[in-house]
Amino acid sequence: MDRYLLGGLVSTALLCVGAGCSHLMETRTIQRFADGVQTGNLETLKSQTSPQFAEKALRSTDALQDLKILRLPDGKVSVVEVKEISPSRKKVTVEVGEMKQELFYEITKNSKGTWVVDDIYLRQKKRGIEAYKSVTEQMDLLLTVREFLDHWQSGDRTDIFANTTPEFRAALEKLPPSYLARVTGDVVERRSPGSRFQPKAEMDETKAVVRLARGAGEVALSLELVDGTWLVHDVGVDSRDDAQHIPSLRKLAISVGTCVDFLAAYDSAEHDRLKGLVAEEFYEGALSVGDLKSVQLPHPTLSDFDLDVKVQDLRADFILKNDFQIVQINMHETEKENLNDPTKFEVTDVTIYDIESKQEQRLAALFTSRAMLELFVKALADRDLAQLRHCTTRDFRQRIWAQLNAATMTAMPLELFDSPKLKVTETTFQGSLTKVVADCGGQPVTYMLREEFGRFYVDDILWQSPGRPASVKTTMELLIPVANFAAGVAIGRDAAEQGPALELLRRSTSEDFNRMVWSQARFLPDSGFSADTFMSSAVKSMTIGEKQAELQLGDARYGAQVRLVREYERWLVDEVVLIAGPEDADRLAVKQTFRNELARGEARPPEGWVEAPRKQSKATIQQVSAVVDPEEEESADPFAEIPEAPEQAAPPRLLPE
Repeated sequence: MDRYLLGGLVSTALLCVGAGCSHLMETRTIQRFADGVQTGNLETLKSQTSPQFAEKALRSTDALQDLKILRLPDGKVSVVEVKEISPSRKKVTVEVGEMKQELFYEITKNSKGTWVVDDIYLRQKKRGIEAYKSVTEQMDLLLTVREFLDHWQSGDRTDIFANTTPEFRAALEKLPPSYLARVTGDVVERRSPGSRFQPKAEMDETKAVVRLARGAGEVALSLELVDGTWLVHDVGVDSRDDAQHIPSLRKLAISVGTCVDFLAAYDSAEHDRLKGLVAEEFYEGALSVGDLKSVQLPHPTLSDFDLDVKVQDLRADFILKNDFQIVQINMHETEKENLNDPTKFEVTDVTIYDIESKQEQRLAALFTSRAMLELFVKALADRDLAQLRHCTTRDFRQRIWAQLNAATMTAMPLELFDSPKLKVTETTFQGSLTKVVADCGGQPVTYMLREEFGRFYVDDILWQSPGRPASVKTTMELLIPVANFAAGVAIGRDAAEQGPALELLRRSTSEDFNRMVWSQARFLPDSGFSADTFMSSAVKSMTIGEKQAELQLGDARYGAQVRLVREYERWLVDEVVLIAGPEDADRLAVKQTFRNELARGEARPPEGWVEAPRKQSKATIQQVSAVVDPEEEESADPFAEIPEAPEQAAPPRLLPE
């Protein structure tokens, strides 16, 4: 061999020996650790590591398997560089195996003065970014996931909370035992012993996501580093089975906890707690006015009910079911002021479905309908128009109560409702409609309540009244123009009140009546002075068509026949026939009589009438169709300023004396 070549080999060998000698301690320390991994002896491996590493990364018999998951390179260890951090701590750069994969070891002296491995850093590259991950943290993460799954597999309540963050634990602790067992089973899917553990982890300095395959999908664990320990903060289950699909178990647990708290507060009628658990509209519109003891909801332990929960976006829907009823509780997630604010749900509605009767009852309907109905019944007994307008729907208010005043109210046939006591015999719920059957003076009446803006208001009353429509609203709508007509006649007896009297009559009568009579009149002809007394007779019958209605007041010997027509969405008087006897001569058609008298100049004004300078009347036919806005003040009542009829009316007569 060439002596120069031999000399080069010898020099190289000497250099290598020199380098090896300078890092002999570091090489041996790291090689002993690597050999321990290869032999699979956990106790031997622990002896080659620091207590901190052994406690976090090697605390379980599964640690050796998880080290394999990290894919630590094996083979001969070559020390590349050593940096002394302190007399008892060093950072060592090594190359391992034929591929010379680079690792970074931190070694330290233990209590015996022996150098041992304290941590290892693996170079990882993802999406073009290189980073060095601590084996201690990665092993701690994987072992935490294993322990979490084992605890949830065991079903022990204490163990279930062991590896969770305080926020997640607080949410889970509120779950009823049966439901907690069910969701933990859905997450771990009752793994068989020895099943493969193949996690896919993504982590940064303080957060990590670990995904695990399951039979029908995937489980994703979200973990956070809390005081140096990885803890599970949330669990998501992606499943092809909708019943097991859980986007966020933490959010689901919070919503279930809210449901349980709501049921507990409801059961004990703690209104202060309820305010913090339900939406403001639901509390103010239903729970605050309802008798909570009158409607029983499931006990907060849910011992007699099966629970199904579906959380989607900002909504959570609960179905509580047993053999007799189904209770649905709806919730919404409240808006957060700050991103880090805790998740909070509030109850927005409760619906009860009776399986036997197949009747659906909304809690809001149960409470608000009863409370509102009691107010309405009392107001009706007191003939309190202001309160009646507050207790009724917009339609009922505009068509009836806004068209009445104290004088015309007395003309309505409401004697049946003189008692303020409500005796309910049956209640039926049909979504936004609630029907309440009550005993009213020995007769059954049905109150119809409809939902408007989250509350239930009286929309109509159904009664059994001979000769009248089944609807009180329809009956009164026909009688209001009749009462206004009669009130106008009564007011017209006063010579000084001709203006208000004519105004009221114009607004109560049809376009044809106005054209033929009132547009030509400057006063109320005295031939109609007694019409109101005839028209005060009891209603005998009502015949209603699409555009015309006929009312019989009194009988064939005394009373009136009134024809009404439908114009501008209102019923208006088109003709009144006064009846003083059975013969034709005993009858007087008011519209025709007034027209003839005005045309011939024979119409006589009330005694004492002095004609004022004529002014253009502001009243038009279009005003007949005007509807009072129910939101206006009471002074907006179109008849509020009209004087009431005199108590002592003139004696009945058909023709002027």
